[in-house]
Amino acid sequence: APTLLDARPGMTVASQWVACGAGVGLLLVSASMDYRRWMRIAWPLLGLTLVLLALVLVFGREINGARRWLWGVQPAELAKLALIVVLSLHGARNATAMARPAAFFWGTLVLAGPLVALVLMEPDRGTGALLLALSMVLLFLAGASWWMVATPAVAGVAALTAMIAFSPMARGRIEAWLHPEQNPKAFFQVRRGLLAFGSGGVEGTGLGKGTMKFSVPEVRTDFILPAVGEELGLTFTLAVVAAYLAILWAGTAIALRAPDRFGRLLASGITFLIAMQAAINIGVVTGVIPNKGMPLPFVSRGGSNLIVLLTMVGILASIARASEEEGPEADGQAEEGDRRPGRGRARARARNPFGRDDGWVGAS
Repeated sequence: APTLLDARPGMTVASQWVACGAGVGLLLVSASMDYRRWMRIAWPLLGLTLVLLALVLVFGREINGARRWLWGVQPAELAKLALIVVLSLHGARNATAMARPAAFFWGTLVLAGPLVALVLMEPDRGTGALLLALSMVLLFLAGASWWMVATPAVAGVAALTAMIAFSPMARGRIEAWLHPEQNPKAFFQVRRGLLAFGSGGVEGTGLGKGTMKFSVPEVRTDFILPAVGEELGLTFTLAVVAAYLAILWAGTAIALRAPDRFGRLLASGITFLIAMQAAINIGVVTGVIPNKGMPLPFVSRGGSNLIVLLTMVGILASIARASEEEGPEADGQAEEGDRRPGRGRARARARNPFGRDDGWVGAS
């Protein structure tokens, strides 16, 4: 039976509108509330996500050899938000201690590790790699040294390489990317997407008038950009790319002006996730990188991804509002007994623009 938010065959436009409405509602809620309330939500959110990721392996619907859908949602999408919130909290409460191996590997093995492992077990190698990269970026911004970040990064790449080596589908996609002329079947999706781009030209065939898009597999999800290129042309396609660059610029500005360390890490993680997900999707549909399913943020069909992303946009809006009200000079990292929304006190920043503090709180 088709699901409500991420249904496969039979999904209607109405169900996507339901997801959009839910996402806008959560955007307004997260934008109106103080973003520091996510510090209280972090642990319940992480626990709920781990439970859902475990349940999907047992009760999830299997499609193309992977179990990713549970009761109409994709828990892996929720894992993105949970990871950002928990690692931001961990980095905010530990500051200079992040330069020590104990604090870093707590964040890597205890906080990020279970999420990444469960997503890889679905299997969803693309999202797993994205979560791993997101973890390393957040921990590095929190104060971890290059060598500490490089260690799990290399191990993660080695693990992904091993998984690809034992996956005929993954190997086929890489071989098709390296030698498309020798693997026409595996490269078929990318080739049809490129033809759709080309048929649109500069101005496009007109909204709803495209025909090449019907020959592009997964044109409503991972390969929706070729449909945009065919019907609206190169100009509009470049405008979509420019929109993601604008999000990257705005998110970076919000992160740098955030009133406290938690807000800076939270905004940085959200911005990196949206930008990286968009870059991977665009790279895949244009043949720049090997084919790997990754939805185009805010555009591809899929309710779980849309709801989570809109919630993240609301969090960015909340951080931006707080920076206007409190000023970027304030550091909201109050003492343990004063960690309530809006109760932060000004502190001078030290060496790193993401703030510094003393001590390591292992339980965050």
